[in-house]
Amino acid sequence: MSQLEDREKSIQYFLEQCLQKRLSFYAYSLPGDHEIKIGIQTSPSRVINLLDLKGKEGFLFAPFDLDEEQSAYFIDPEFEFSSKSTQFVDFSDLPDQKDEDSEVYESSKEDYLEQIKEMLADLKSKKLDKVILSRVHVLNGKGRKDAASIFLRLNKTYPNAFVSMIDIPSEGLWIGASPERFLNSDGKTIETVALAGTQKLGDSAVQSVEWEKKEIEEQAYVSKYIEELLSNYQIDDYQKQGPFTVQAGNVVHLKTTYKANTALSFDQISSFAQALHPTPAVCGLPKNKAMDLIRKVEKHKREYYAGFLGPIHADGGLALFVNLRSMKVLQESMALFVGGGITADSDPEKEWMETCFKAQTLLKVIK
Repeated sequence: MSQLEDREKSIQYFLEQCLQKRLSFYAYSLPGDHEIKIGIQTSPSRVINLLDLKGKEGFLFAPFDLDEEQSAYFIDPEFEFSSKSTQFVDFSDLPDQKDEDSEVYESSKEDYLEQIKEMLADLKSKKLDKVILSRVHVLNGKGRKDAASIFLRLNKTYPNAFVSMIDIPSEGLWIGASPERFLNSDGKTIETVALAGTQKLGDSAVQSVEWEKKEIEEQAYVSKYIEELLSNYQIDDYQKQGPFTVQAGNVVHLKTTYKANTALSFDQISSFAQALHPTPAVCGLPKNKAMDLIRKVEKHKREYYAGFLGPIHADGGLALFVNLRSMKVLQESMALFVGGGITADSDPEKEWMETCFKAQTLLKVIK
């Protein structure tokens, strides 16, 4: 066995022990970085406002709808490790905790088509420009016992994604491989993206992908929203690139990147992040009307799907990502959350197929 294989087995065993003991922990790797970072805390704290995290070091896990039942949590690690560590914590003196399971409402195709019909009525009557409809696909036969190995496979399969595993016993275990940056800051610059529009790549080259009017307009809505938000915060000196086509697993998206050479305070960055979430890419426009429609139409709670998550540093730096291509892991099943942007020009069957393509990002690794 090579040193690398031995290291991977050690990490898998360590993560399995965290899961078995039902500890609150995070594990993640940043895009383009093979290092897996892990943090454990006996009892994570709920977060009311990002400002509460000023000067703290840890991991933020925020839900899609901050006004609903789920809370944002901050894991301020008592123990920190990485895949480069030489030793891990000894779990032998910690008792096993009882697993608590919950149910997630699975959306049938009939449910989905009925919901999209209801949304299209509002879109065609010009009540709003765009809304995101999500659904849940439940895969039985795989569950908590498989979580650590699936996380490590995702880490290998999608090296350019933000791959994460977070377990907060009161909220559940979540795993994801997100293609979308939410907000990044290193104290000197801030970065965000507009990512919208999806199609299956198939055998085509990324450079040869052509986009229809619906996807181009969908992405433009997100870009316009971000540019207006930057302007509201007097951030006018920024570099914009795109829209261009990017690959994320078996699908491609339209992406525009924004980078501002602006040294914002943590207070300003926190305020900007709260205003940015949820972006039109996961909610819709106008945001308040889209959120109201989602609450009315979707039969499931999104929980932490389409929320944001990532490390926050004591010096004010942060690397936050949108919780997409993600799933909630139950005892003997996995609930995959997928969604897509709906506009007045949407074809319900095509939108259904788009969610099927997106689900394959995780399903092909799980299976």
